[in-house]
Amino acid sequence: MLTEKIRVAVLLGGASNEKETSLDSGRNVFYKLAPHKYDAIALFVSSNLELYKLTQSQLVRNSTAEIVELLQESQKIKWSDLPTIADFVFNALHGGEGENGSVQGALEMLGMPYNGSSVLASALCMNKYKTNQLLAINGFDVPKHVYFSPSPVSYDGRPLKDLCKEITAQLSWPMIVKPHDDGCSVMVQKANTQEELIAAIEKVLEQKNAVLIEECITGMELTVGVIGNDVARALPPSQAISAHGILSIEEKFLPGAGENQTPAPLPKETLRFVQDVMEQVYTTLQCRGYVRIDCFYQSADISPTGKERVVILEINTLPGLTPATCLFHQAAEIGLKPMDFIDLIITLGFEEHNPTFKHKDLFQYASLLQKNYQELNH
Repeated sequence: MLTEKIRVAVLLGGASNEKETSLDSGRNVFYKLAPHKYDAIALFVSSNLELYKLTQSQLVRNSTAEIVELLQESQKIKWSDLPTIADFVFNALHGGEGENGSVQGALEMLGMPYNGSSVLASALCMNKYKTNQLLAINGFDVPKHVYFSPSPVSYDGRPLKDLCKEITAQLSWPMIVKPHDDGCSVMVQKANTQEELIAAIEKVLEQKNAVLIEECITGMELTVGVIGNDVARALPPSQAISAHGILSIEEKFLPGAGENQTPAPLPKETLRFVQDVMEQVYTTLQCRGYVRIDCFYQSADISPTGKERVVILEINTLPGLTPATCLFHQAAEIGLKPMDFIDLIITLGFEEHNPTFKHKDLFQYASLLQKNYQELNH
């Protein structure tokens, strides 16, 4: 037993398009922190990145907008106060500053241990274009893609339809259009015609300064959790099934909105092949703690290379931890309950960002994970 409880501040909300998912994730983490081990503190991150210590009645509200209406000035705390009120920060923010390395950098300046990857990996994985480039250089399969930014260099005042002709010369229909630097499934659209392509690009550029256009990959869409620090361990892959061709953020995280099958209906040796690729991607990008990687598996008969392959779509360094997330299903396949899985994430955060933390018995789940993997792979 721990001699004293570990104080964990859970960050939720934020300023990104994923703030509602962050609310669900953070609230779920808050309630699944083992009460005999942790003292949980819920901290709401406002749209201007100010911190507010929430009451229980505020925490259970249905939306961030409802919470904002109830906030009092007396609840505000400074970021610099974090070391005095918490031993660990559980960052449950998604997208934007919460996931692109900004919050990670602030926490490192404060000397606060936290969950997930550090500044470099967080910033890199948020930039899908740069991630694609790095992965391709290292021999991984990524979709053919075009990066488009309406700067004087690339745009040059020409009509968008003229630039679309250049895009169609490189990619075939249909195409996937999405922001190059936002969270999972945000503003992801499929374009089947030039008119749809122009409309999709314009929609992204209403909020963003750049857009990524990719070839549409066929095959089995998978989402795979990977955990670990120096040694990466991929969880059993889940098949992600979309009702409309593109997996929405609601289908990923809201109960009853989507369908996932865990493990994916693939032979054992194929699942291991996918897991091996996921672990290599995780290590190449220097991720830490845990991520969720979205990808497509193509068997040899549909792969353009004639060999089976895994095509990487994106890496989420702070994946959703809502009650419906498939990460909990994948963790359950190796014997980890949701509370244990969150405990493991905190364990890995301490190991990576504050290895001198005194509560050595906190790290029991690292050995449990190794044992479960050895049993799983025999």
